[in-house]
Amino acid sequence: MASFDYEQLIWGKGEATFNPTDPTAFRFWRSFNWLSNLPFGSKVLEVGTGAGQFIRAFKKRRPDWECFGTDISRSALAQAEETNDSVNYALAEANKLPYEDNYFSAVMIFDVLEHVENPRQLLLEIFRVLQPGGKFYCFIPCEGDKLSFWYWLRNSKKWNGLTEKYAGHINRWSRQAWLDLFGKTGFKIGKINYSEHLSGQILGLLAFYLMDRNSPEGSSVNNEKFFSDLSEQNGWLAYFKKVVNGLVYWESLLGRRLPSPNMHVLLEKK
Repeated sequence: MASFDYEQLIWGKGEATFNPTDPTAFRFWRSFNWLSNLPFGSKVLEVGTGAGQFIRAFKKRRPDWECFGTDISRSALAQAEETNDSVNYALAEANKLPYEDNYFSAVMIFDVLEHVENPRQLLLEIFRVLQPGGKFYCFIPCEGDKLSFWYWLRNSKKWNGLTEKYAGHINRWSRQAWLDLFGKTGFKIGKINYSEHLSGQILGLLAFYLMDRNSPEGSSVNNEKFFSDLSEQNGWLAYFKKVVNGLVYWESLLGRRLPSPNMHVLLEKK
């Protein structure tokens, strides 16, 4: 299978919101709620920022913070910088963050660890740039967890490999495997929440099925672009997306303490 092209396939356009019909809503609410008590002038970094939709939303609501975003994709950062959102963007290497030791009050990552070849090294880098006592928010889908539908489909020729092909997921670990790695890289686990329990997982399966069925062989596409283009062509689908996104949001909000394979973790640098 060809490697995923992060220069051509860019996530994170637009701006995250608290609107329940927006697919970013629960992740943004959960991360902002946990980090919003950081003091005036805090330095906050998003790793794997893409085109900046999350860190841009943080900066808009906390203009007193110094906000930073970094990514390995030059194309994504170029799009982020075009918004003039007062976020400081910088290119990162695969295993090296371009910042000094003990620099940030908080670091965030959304849907990143499942993509990287060496997650341990990335976590060590995040630990390095965090101040002692600094906060680290992480959202990660755990496809290797027994609560994940993907776990039970791993031996299916039809379904196996779809998240790698259309999303670049190469790490399919369990919740416990990720928690163990956080501990081994020096972090203290604070709070854990969950999202996308049932309806969110069904929506995910449907999304990858439709991409696989409707994308020309050999084409490059990610789920964000695929459904954005599809919604523009079909007005009814845009309305349907909002209804389903709202259902996923409220399921996640009400059931956030019930385990699911989609894990939100607040950690601290010891």
